[in-house]
Amino acid sequence: MIRLYFLQALYHLRENPIITWVSVLGTAMAICMIMVLVITFQVRLVDCEPEVNRSRTLYVPYMSVKLKGKSDNESANASMSVRTGRECFRALTTPEAVTLVSSAGKVRASVPAGSKATADMVQTDEAFWSVFSFRFLSGAGFTRADCDAGLPRAVLSATIARQLFGTTDVVGHTVQLNYIDYTVAGVVADVSMLATAAYAQIWVPYTAADAESLSWQDDTMGPMHAVILAHSSADFDAIRKETELLRQKYNDGLRDVEIFYRGQPDTQLAYLYRRWYAEPDVPGVMLRYGIVIAILLLVPAVNLSGMTLSRMRRRMAEIGVRKAFGATGGELIRQVFFENFVLTLLAGVVGLALSYAATFLLNDFLFSNSTNAYLSGETALTPGMLLSPWAFIAAFAFCLLMNVLSAGIPAWRASRMNITDAINQR
Repeated sequence: MIRLYFLQALYHLRENPIITWVSVLGTAMAICMIMVLVITFQVRLVDCEPEVNRSRTLYVPYMSVKLKGKSDNESANASMSVRTGRECFRALTTPEAVTLVSSAGKVRASVPAGSKATADMVQTDEAFWSVFSFRFLSGAGFTRADCDAGLPRAVLSATIARQLFGTTDVVGHTVQLNYIDYTVAGVVADVSMLATAAYAQIWVPYTAADAESLSWQDDTMGPMHAVILAHSSADFDAIRKETELLRQKYNDGLRDVEIFYRGQPDTQLAYLYRRWYAEPDVPGVMLRYGIVIAILLLVPAVNLSGMTLSRMRRRMAEIGVRKAFGATGGELIRQVFFENFVLTLLAGVVGLALSYAATFLLNDFLFSNSTNAYLSGETALTPGMLLSPWAFIAAFAFCLLMNVLSAGIPAWRASRMNITDAINQR
């Protein structure tokens, strides 16, 4: 029976090729637009290498400082100093791990009397390699002993290692960063700039560089931000409470100023949409995405439904004849459902392929912004970033529902009509 339904569906699709392909392409474009929107959202939100723990990670990218007794609006806003990071975040006991990371800065990397390259470098600590999951091609990350001793260690990305040495097997070699010698501790696979918290091309201990000396506002502000890895997202409230206790203790030791975090630590979604002192409107962001998705689904769906309805009305006589030869109402409805399932399935495959093609072709347009414009890396996409089965299933199911309803309701009405009226399309 399924084979018969399938053959009948193909026959009816070939019967009106123009209408069929307009329907297929219209449905495919609706699915494509939804998938592109979802992909651009999920590449920054879902777990993907090396940020495989986004769902249980909290972020403190900025902080504020004000004179004691002043209002929150009379404040300076920037990243934190190493001292603030250590006393307010590295001292946390509830999380699994806490790392301090500087913003990426340009560095001149070279091999003595050899190749040179300009790279993006961040300063961090040994906990960085526990918070994020890097794929090491050789060696390993620098250790706590390295950081405590302030030893000049460096981890290179594969691209930088190849540019400087011609290979990734360079553990123990010397690399000069702004003409200072560092020993290569490891080499990792390249990181996409879309992994905003983990991205760099070179990583060094902040104790071996200049992060600790870069501070202002009574040594409260500096170049660092904190990334907190919880054992589970259920620990977020407990971490925020402990963070507040440490903040109060830290402020008690400050003479003239005090720090505050404006609603931080942030979840991944809030972290993406935070802008300096402005607290992100997460419900508003989700509402805007929902409205856009609804428009992208409804507008083409309504147009396609009208086309499907028109096609089914022209088949009223056929339905009447089939009913006259003994076809039951259930059989007619199942046939209509199967025809539209085949049509939507074909459109879904085309739409999914178009969405991936559009994402790759429009990579720079979709993912370049003022934050990563000056960086040297690429907004590379991985399979984990692209695959979104639930979004595809939801878009496919909605289009299928609209097509089935627009075809099924006339078919159901025809199956209940007098045979003569159905044949004469009355």
